[in-house]
Amino acid sequence: MKPTTIFLLALLVPALSFGQSAVTSDGGAKQQQDPQLSMFSPFSHLGTGDGLAKTSAIPPFQCPSYFYYQNSSTASFTYHTEDVPTSEWATKISLPPPPPGQPALVCTVWTVALDFELLNASLTSKDTIKIFIREAFSPYADIFKTWFLARAGVNQGNFEIDPPVVPPYNVHAYINVTNARRDFLIGFRIVGDSSHQVKFKFTTPSMYTTTPRSFKFATRTSLMPAGTAIGTSADMVIGARVCCDYPIPVELSTFSAFVDGEAVQLFWRTETETNNFQFEVQRARGPEGPWESRGFLPGHGSTTIPQEYRYRDPFTLGDFGAGDAPVYWYRLRQRDFDGSTAEFPAMQVLMADIASSGFELSPAYPNPMSLSVHDKLSVRYRVAEESAIRISVHDMLGRELAILAHNLHPAGVFETSWFPDRYRTGLNSGQYFIRMQAGGFNGVQKVSLVR
Repeated sequence: MKPTTIFLLALLVPALSFGQSAVTSDGGAKQQQDPQLSMFSPFSHLGTGDGLAKTSAIPPFQCPSYFYYQNSSTASFTYHTEDVPTSEWATKISLPPPPPGQPALVCTVWTVALDFELLNASLTSKDTIKIFIREAFSPYADIFKTWFLARAGVNQGNFEIDPPVVPPYNVHAYINVTNARRDFLIGFRIVGDSSHQVKFKFTTPSMYTTTPRSFKFATRTSLMPAGTAIGTSADMVIGARVCCDYPIPVELSTFSAFVDGEAVQLFWRTETETNNFQFEVQRARGPEGPWESRGFLPGHGSTTIPQEYRYRDPFTLGDFGAGDAPVYWYRLRQRDFDGSTAEFPAMQVLMADIASSGFELSPAYPNPMSLSVHDKLSVRYRVAEESAIRISVHDMLGRELAILAHNLHPAGVFETSWFPDRYRTGLNSGQYFIRMQAGGFNGVQKVSLVR
């Protein structure tokens, strides 16, 4: 038995975004860009270097530099020469801890700054720079590694390794940071023609004599301070810029559905994706499950380009039970390439008569609600006919804080969510207003946020 009309609840999950603030350093002179390194050069990845000392730890989704050496006009330099293939050299970086309420950060190495000279090589040489990220404890397991072509003469500047293009996906240099796991090693090695030599650059005296920050791998599983390796107090000229964020693998901005008479048509959109292997569509009779798998769609790996997904879930007469209009809940389970999963909030689809009472903005719930990391405010609203709908959040002064929906809606009942997380938005306890605009209709509901 098929219903004659359709009543639809759709959940539109707002995108959560972060602003990026400028990072200041505590001094140091800039290295100069090689004028021959144009955008067409095969060595264009050797951009301008940063002669910065170590920056302080800062909040997520900012990109501090970690350069544990002095590289200014007053610095003294010393050099150490090795035959190719060289030893492995590294610097230890200490990343900021996760903020309160977050168990972990996801950080990615943006650039690695190197300064060395390749001797006895020609312009056609094919020596290679291996750059790696490793755990900072024995046996120093690899987290990520990539390779660049070394050029004859001075190799000085930033090597961009986030993300290298590795078909069919963009593979990022990820570091998962917890309170107990904040130190990591970033290093490099030159391999190639054994007749070539590499002259490494150091600054003296060492800034970190008692707590070394740069090292040589004496063996693959043992370290020695760089100063010990070359016989004098020194710091190797190597550093990195690292960007950190909350561990959100996929930024979902829209999740909605409609019924076409023979199936439920699901639609969702992502603003960014990180390490996204696939989506699994799940269905249940209630919001708590049990959930059954209805199908899979492949993800787009890692991308900052918005992606749209559609999935058609057919239903049969058996789905209607004894003839009652069924209520179904749908949710998405997202899976990373490493096997980890995350579930997004469920959406309700109810097949019944659409009321003809016009536009309506229902009271938001829960009200009052707490300002915590994971809580969300749900806003349900009715659309009497196809219309352009705008749902927004305002403070007591009328300032617009968020837009929860702003697009053309078919007739039906919808639900959207607001995540008033104080770590992301800086909101305080108090009164706020939800506003709905649809043609000549204006509706307002008040909500209280409390700590």
